[in-house]
Amino acid sequence: MTKYVLKDLKKSRLVVIALWLIYASAYFCRTCYSAAIASIVTDGVFDKGQIGLVGTAFFICYGAGQIISGIAGDKVNPFVMVLLGSFGSSVCCFSMAFAKSLAVMAAVWGVNGVFESMLWAPLLRIFSETINSKLREKAVLNIALSLPVGTVCAYLCSTFIIKYSKWNRIFLCGSAIIFAAFLFGLSVVVCSRKFVGKIKYENEKSDKNNNFLSSVVSSGLLIIAIPSFLHGMMRDGITNWVPTMITEEYGIMPSFSVFLTVVLPIFNAFGAYAITPLYKKLGCNEMKTAAICAAFAIIPMICLLFIGTIPVIISVILLALTTMSMYSLNYLIISRVPVRFAESGHTSSATGILNSFAYIGCAVSSYGFGAVSQKSGWNTVVVIWIFSAILISVFSFSVNKKWNRFIIGMKKYENRN
Repeated sequence: MTKYVLKDLKKSRLVVIALWLIYASAYFCRTCYSAAIASIVTDGVFDKGQIGLVGTAFFICYGAGQIISGIAGDKVNPFVMVLLGSFGSSVCCFSMAFAKSLAVMAAVWGVNGVFESMLWAPLLRIFSETINSKLREKAVLNIALSLPVGTVCAYLCSTFIIKYSKWNRIFLCGSAIIFAAFLFGLSVVVCSRKFVGKIKYENEKSDKNNNFLSSVVSSGLLIIAIPSFLHGMMRDGITNWVPTMITEEYGIMPSFSVFLTVVLPIFNAFGAYAITPLYKKLGCNEMKTAAICAAFAIIPMICLLFIGTIPVIISVILLALTTMSMYSLNYLIISRVPVRFAESGHTSSATGILNSFAYIGCAVSSYGFGAVSQKSGWNTVVVIWIFSAILISVFSFSVNKKWNRFIIGMKKYENRN
């Protein structure tokens, strides 16, 4: 394997900023579709079940791509993967604005899922082993902010576009945003290239901490994949369907429901920061913290069983508290857990596995929540959320001791080297 090391502090900061902007713009791009759903359904272009298939295509391709990108991200230049992924996503988002049929939309958005799957795993590898060590901890924490910021900006822009223009122009906006981020990232990589050192090393097959398969077993990674699947199903599933949910339950205009749901990503922005004190108090154990976080999310979800009868702003706040918990779980499971594999050189592979499971969950929710609500109503969907949160808490707690032993083992390995 080859490590790409950038010790220069100023250049490292530029790389962190560029990657932050690329990932925020990627979330802007994918949220364009979520924000457009309510208008598409209201305009009678497609029904909820049909339009959910487009989102499902994205998440299936994204989830499958995570496995490939995760493994590749540990073997090839991660900067090339990030730049290729962001450029490809820009092209797909632009093409989506001109797609007329459901099949074309599903195909284009599915390809977009492949390109966006090339971002997170190599990005996290860059953070864990390439940039200056003084920036790593904050970089991993602050990248979590890129998700809600990208989402907020997408919803605000979409609100304006839906009100004064056609919904397909949301995709033109998303394409321009991620292309601008790609250009900035490309310029930073070109300027920093001569400061990047390459270190070649071979994994020691005899060392169990340096063998990915044994690390998967000893860490309980496949058990952790279950909470990853469930939290992904709820995180993006709730975000995707909230505008439609609010529109149907309260009879308000799609543009206004999209504007109301801006509250969600604003709350989400504080998810990783809100959970950090508890995370540190629990000895920086990701899974113990995740168990408590998921248990907390059950409270606002129970209150959501009364959606439609309580004021709309209360429903939005309850939904915001729920998604904030999911984004806290996202930080713990998708950001923090893979970094624990950095010393064995498998950050990208671990990221690929967990993110793949998360987006399989997203694929299920993209079609499933719409179909269930159409057949049985939104209360049934909320019951599914509650049951999922209980399972996240149970599985996270069950793997807690095994995960803690793995953390201790990796720290010993780090100290030895």
